[in-house]
Amino acid sequence: MAIVEENLPKFTGASQSLAGKNVLLYVAYGEGATTSGPWVLVGGQKNSPLSMSADEIDASDKASGGWGETLQGTKTWSIEQECVYKIGDEGFDILRHAFLKDIPLYIMRRDKNGNAVKGWVNITEFSDDNPHDDVATATVTFSGIGAPVFSTDEPDPGSTTGAIKDLAAVDATGGKANLTFTAINGATGIILQTSTNGIDFTDNDTVYIRNGATKAEVSDLTGVTYFRLKVNGGGQNGYSNVAVATITA
Repeated sequence: MAIVEENLPKFTGASQSLAGKNVLLYVAYGEGATTSGPWVLVGGQKNSPLSMSADEIDASDKASGGWGETLQGTKTWSIEQECVYKIGDEGFDILRHAFLKDIPLYIMRRDKNGNAVKGWVNITEFSDDNPHDDVATATVTFSGIGAPVFSTDEPDPGSTTGAIKDLAAVDATGGKANLTFTAINGATGIILQTSTNGIDFTDNDTVYIRNGATKAEVSDLTGVTYFRLKVNGGGQNGYSNVAVATITA
């Protein structure tokens, strides 16, 4: 007897939980690589827990009523990557090369909903385990340089071939700039980012761009300003090209 799926009741609930398999770690690598990618997926991933901690500073004194007082000191963060050893994996080879050559890396850990933690790191441990009766594994510790960056609506690095490539800034006068770009369709998040140096971009929360839009106006600008779009989902998923304008009064 053939079962007709349309005859089954439809479940409309949504779980707020996140499966660990949907959290993946990437390393920025490729021609022209920046802190926005391109990204290489590290193969064989099993777990990549984030740890953040702070030094404890004892601030207790005689008048504290016999109870201690602790202040937060210097903060640090790290990610310990556990993975199955994959022969010939590009991501794994990048990590080993960076460890041997003492090269800082820029990494991103992203979940399927686009929530990510990113940052510069040094690799402070690179070890493997190869028991005779089990699969070979490796452990890599990424120790943060400075503060981690937490972001939302981060584009899926595995699907960026349709990313916008024609973002342009025009009519940059009166402290404003008009941006034009290919129509965006099917995106779950569209965020305009700006920068004063073309390297460090921040989200611009004053500009709302919806699906179907082909232009946007940005105000309260001065001097040289760089623009890019961060599109999560849809046919234009990914970071756009960078447009630059010199804003005049």
